[in-house]
Amino acid sequence: MRKIVSVLILALMIAGCAPKVANTWQERIVKAPEETIPLHVKTYGSGKPVVLLHGFGASGYSFSRIIPALSKHYKVYAVDLKGFGDSPRPDDHRYSVYDQAVLVERFLKTHHLDHVIVIGHSYGGGVALSLALMNPARIDKMVLIDAAAYAQQLPKLIRWLQIPVVGPLAFYLLPASYEVEDSYRYAFYDDRKIPKDIVKVYTENLRKPGAKRVYLEASHVLIPEDIDCVSQYYRQIRIPTLILWGANDIVIRPSRAYRLHRDLRNSRLIMIPHCGHIPQEECPEAVVKALEKFMLK
Repeated sequence: MRKIVSVLILALMIAGCAPKVANTWQERIVKAPEETIPLHVKTYGSGKPVVLLHGFGASGYSFSRIIPALSKHYKVYAVDLKGFGDSPRPDDHRYSVYDQAVLVERFLKTHHLDHVIVIGHSYGGGVALSLALMNPARIDKMVLIDAAAYAQQLPKLIRWLQIPVVGPLAFYLLPASYEVEDSYRYAFYDDRKIPKDIVKVYTENLRKPGAKRVYLEASHVLIPEDIDCVSQYYRQIRIPTLILWGANDIVIRPSRAYRLHRDLRNSRLIMIPHCGHIPQEECPEAVVKALEKFMLK
């Protein structure tokens, strides 16, 4: 056991010495490397393209409760963002929302996907907003679900991970099942609705080689350094946008929803009562109802 702990501490120290790239629009998007990463994507149905972007630590499976309804009218692309689900986990220290947005934009371009509807949850909502700023002509409509859009205090698990050495060490040593279940208890308003199948999938994902390393790396770049500057440009976005928010979200507070609604001039806001941070999993019926009204309009 002592040997395992020593090896983990050494690995964490080496990771801490890795070269850092500023987590800014200029460095991560304007100066993005030319090479691309093949994202794992599952498709469902046919018709106008709908692209699903999941939250931090999740995968495209996060939308499993609403995909059947969407795939009746659309061709749905459930994306596993880089480092999560079944997508590659390169050791390149590029896991910010900006880095993800570059890869998703390249995916859309490669597959000739235009006039898409983008649905982004939490971390994936930050990716969607970055896409809307990068190339708004490609997006017909946008749905932001409890989206990461502004500077804020990070959730308790992320703050815990950022305690030097101790946090990452505990994260590596604790069982993945405990960590996933604890995250869900924090994110859900009603613990009785926590989906066992999704918890199982995410536990298996977190056990995959390199998964915890990516989780740790991404946790340090969740909020871009220039977010206060970039968020001022949200007012320039004219894409019709639906903002869905769990009224009882304690991960990203509802005050952020109202602020985003004010900044996105062509937006509509729906608060979902008795719901936490992951409405598409905790309150899928309400989400589907809102999406059908907005997307089929």
